[in-house]
Amino acid sequence: MDFLLNNLKQKIQHIDQAQKFIIRDEDRKFVESFVKTFKFSQDFVEPILKFLSHKKPTNLVWLSLSECTGCTESFLRNEIPGIDSLLLEYINLDYHEVLMSAAGFQARENLKKLKKGEYFLVVEGSVCAQQEYFATFGAEASSGAEELLHLGRDAFMVLCVGTCSSFGGVQAANPNPTNTESIDKLIQREVVNIPGCPPSDINIIYTLMYAIIFEEAPSLDILNRPLWAYGKTVHDTCERKAKFESGDFVQTFGDEKMTQGYCLYKVGCKGPYAYNNCPKVKFNSKTSWPIQAGHGCIACSEPNFWDDFGVFETPMTKQNKSFAKEEKKEAVSMQDFYTFVLNLQSHQIGIFLDSKQTQILFNGKNILNFNLELNTHLFLEGLAKKSKLTSRLVENYQTYFPKLYQKNMHNMLDSKISQNPADILLLMHEILSLEKKENTHYFALQEAMSFPFKVVSDMDFSVKVSEDNIVIDTVKGMRLVLCYALGGLEYDGIAYGILATLCKALKEGVSKFIVLKGIKNDVVLGGDLVQNSLIEKWLLK
Repeated sequence: MDFLLNNLKQKIQHIDQAQKFIIRDEDRKFVESFVKTFKFSQDFVEPILKFLSHKKPTNLVWLSLSECTGCTESFLRNEIPGIDSLLLEYINLDYHEVLMSAAGFQARENLKKLKKGEYFLVVEGSVCAQQEYFATFGAEASSGAEELLHLGRDAFMVLCVGTCSSFGGVQAANPNPTNTESIDKLIQREVVNIPGCPPSDINIIYTLMYAIIFEEAPSLDILNRPLWAYGKTVHDTCERKAKFESGDFVQTFGDEKMTQGYCLYKVGCKGPYAYNNCPKVKFNSKTSWPIQAGHGCIACSEPNFWDDFGVFETPMTKQNKSFAKEEKKEAVSMQDFYTFVLNLQSHQIGIFLDSKQTQILFNGKNILNFNLELNTHLFLEGLAKKSKLTSRLVENYQTYFPKLYQKNMHNMLDSKISQNPADILLLMHEILSLEKKENTHYFALQEAMSFPFKVVSDMDFSVKVSEDNIVIDTVKGMRLVLCYALGGLEYDGIAYGILATLCKALKEGVSKFIVLKGIKNDVVLGGDLVQNSLIEKWLLK
């Protein structure tokens, strides 16, 4: 942070002081909001104001490819600093087919005057690289791919605004007849993705202004999205989250509970799977956003959201599997525990995930610490006493799944503590099913692998690591089995989420242990539940 501030002060010293603008109240309001959004100290306010009032407007090219202009519409609805400040003071919009007054050859001349490394490129829309005639420009009829390659190569920075340019969008949805793809795949350089259909004006403009002020991108996630905007799920900051936690769901569209703040998961909301800050920034100058208006999130800021999340108005179920892209799950070799231990080298860490016992082995010792109450009566009783929300959750479980509730509450009160993390599948099965299975672990595994979607319903397991052991706590997370079940997610989807979250916890624990001990990353797998490439990927990659 100090580095950014010092760099900014140095840039101010080299700016021509004659290029001064009057600092308006609106400018100060924007800068104060900008500083707060990025969690900078107040020491940044005056230098940023001074920089923006002295600098020459930044050259900006906005290229429209295969798109609907929704991202431009969002951009224009900005209130702070306002589109007038942006276009007249902060940026010099050299090219934008919707907003520029020039047309034809005159408009094309602006592009020819651009100098390498002296302009920012914003791309709206995906690109058809193989069928170039799907997007052509100007009297020369140059293709969108040609324009993008030329402008993207010479730009100081490329920002992909909207899901179409970031990930391909609806144009790239299966079967993708136009062979449309995201921008980075064509230009082969790092880009800043600002996805959404459309993204909010705040996400577009604040990311752009950060890049202009500091001449670098803000911190990005693995998909090159700014972490300040896409670091949390929609669900994390949703105003209806408490109703999800208590199991209070809108049952159908038109349900009066929709206006009472009940959760929309059962009518298709994908908020738990979508990373975006919509609940905070909203749209149209913070007027509203889809969930506030009564429709669930459709995960539009995620790659392949048209294909990977099923029908918009229902949870992800097998009935909608034609919308999903199934993943191949080949069998892999397995070992019994004793063979596994004998073959484990002294420098290796072994993860043995098995229906009989699960261990993390290092230097001949089990370093995994795990305890779980398997008596469903005691589990539900403890959950009901924990808080008002969980009490309401158990009450709703009793209301909507009366037979399951009665079965589980008729269990004896003898405690049954398991030290095998794989037994969370047993507890899940008892909560969700009236059927007794001869081998519940395998049944749950098969159901999980039959789930046709890639999307994981995370169960919020916690991991703590010390010099001697790895502690995995699933007690708090297992409440989500009830939440998702009440929200309409079926057995296979919940089992898939539990297995994925367990593998994630095991991997996280091992990764932190390796860093803490400063040892080589050499992990091997074993156990009867490690029997397909998907679980292997979850544990290793």
